[in-house]
Amino acid sequence: MSKKTETVQSYWDARSELFGNYYKKPSTFDRIFRKGVYERQAIAVKACKEIPNATVLDIGSGPGINSVSLIKNAGASHVFGVDFAQHMIDYARNTVIEEGVADKCEFVLGDVLTYDFGNRKFDYSYALGVFDYVENAQALLSRMCSLSDRSIMASWPEDGLRMALRRYRYTCPLFHYTEQQIIDLHRKAGIPRENLEIIRIGGGWATIARKS
Repeated sequence: MSKKTETVQSYWDARSELFGNYYKKPSTFDRIFRKGVYERQAIAVKACKEIPNATVLDIGSGPGINSVSLIKNAGASHVFGVDFAQHMIDYARNTVIEEGVADKCEFVLGDVLTYDFGNRKFDYSYALGVFDYVENAQALLSRMCSLSDRSIMASWPEDGLRMALRRYRYTCPLFHYTEQQIIDLHRKAGIPRENLEIIRIGGGWATIARKS
């Protein structure tokens, strides 16, 4: 029997607590086989630290764990999170209350490609574990560039055994990239190669694109 196909939204809407526990209560399995999740979080903090009192756009903000980390560990002044799964938004709002940083975080339900930010821009934007599920990666990366004044950080999965296992287990579409594709996507978004730092992590790469 073939597995039921879900949208990305419905897939993560049903798994907010599971994903939150990858960060809050990581198992030995998580630390070994999901090492890239923790590596990319550390890189997101590192990139944010370069900008004092940064205003941050968290794309695919999920359970809000990364938003809290940027406030507490990177000195961000405010994080604006966007996610299209309502249960993730609810989870994130509870998380920042529990962590005592609710006054510095805001979470909204929506798609960053269509959400109306008005004239609002951010010092720094990041997308962790998001491009895995995005069919039009160029549109999202270009949108990030247009909303960010200083720098952009993202994670990018590669093809291989781990991706094959994920495709077997997951019930939503998944996408992968090569290093050259990542470079080309940034170039088309207005980020030249010399402004792009590419870092190898478990399961793929993390990038920091500096605009200034």
